[in-house]
Amino acid sequence: MSRPRTTPTGTTRPEPVVIDCDPGIDDAVALLLAFASPELDVTGITTVAGNVGIGQVVDNALRLCDLIGADADLPVARGHAGPLARAVRVPDEPVHGEGGLGGVALPPSARTPHPDHAVAFLAARLRACPPGGLTLIATAPLTNVAALLHAHPEAAASLKEIVVMGGAAFAPGNVTPSAEFNFFADPEAARFVTEAGVPLRIVGLDATRAALTTRSDIDRLLADGAPVTGAAGRMLDHLATRYARRHGVDACAVHDALAVAAAVRPDLIEWTDAWVTVECGGEFSRGKLIADVHGRTGFAPNARVATGVDADAFRAFLISRLLRTYGTGAPRSGPPAGPA
Repeated sequence: MSRPRTTPTGTTRPEPVVIDCDPGIDDAVALLLAFASPELDVTGITTVAGNVGIGQVVDNALRLCDLIGADADLPVARGHAGPLARAVRVPDEPVHGEGGLGGVALPPSARTPHPDHAVAFLAARLRACPPGGLTLIATAPLTNVAALLHAHPEAAASLKEIVVMGGAAFAPGNVTPSAEFNFFADPEAARFVTEAGVPLRIVGLDATRAALTTRSDIDRLLADGAPVTGAAGRMLDHLATRYARRHGVDACAVHDALAVAAAVRPDLIEWTDAWVTVECGGEFSRGKLIADVHGRTGFAPNARVATGVDADAFRAFLISRLLRTYGTGAPRSGPPAGPA
């Protein structure tokens, strides 16, 4: 487990979290932010195929733990290699470049994955928690999470909430005109999770596209030059270069980092209560997040959906925490120094 840390409020009881991810550049930055946030106690990492295949995802997660300096006994569990309902996984997301980390070559890790499958690991971790004792931050296709809730429904009682990066409620998709990548990669899993009756917050493209990390932010990380900030800067430079070619903006959305920020600073985000589900059929709508904010269906809200963000405050939060925790002026050991 990660070591106890003092929060900015002076308490010593950070929020226990597990992060289900598929690193991926934005997952990598999300992990860096999570470990730079003393409000969170990252008690495990679970992995699932998504941005790259499951073997590369697990390897990236282990290498990132070394980069971060996470405790040697932090569990990293291997999860599903493909979606629940279809035999063929969605192709690797091309935006993340060679190795899934923008071509940034991290040293091989001597760590080994946890012996249990990610779903079994999550179930055991939740059984050991009191009711509402654990937050799950899911920044990848929801295959592991759906499998957990289906096979171990009793474990849901120990969830404080699930914070999901996925979907596009009112914005265009980034894989199809209507679907965001994580939900498109396993729509059946996303639908099961949204309708499972667990406390749920969804941070989708409606918010993440408005919270761009700018070239000046990236240049600050690159100029710092410490191992972690330099690696983060190079990953984001790769993402921003592709973003500029595709969208004509010298910046990039770091989608998954906003989900971690939502667990730490929910006040940075505008939330709308809605009944949500995910479309699993349709020629053009498969993977679309459906959000009923006006009660048209007659169903009570089952999620809080991010519909806006204080972009400048998020950028300041992200970059300052990375620099303070990992930068050249950061302490070599011990907790972060204080609030961003």
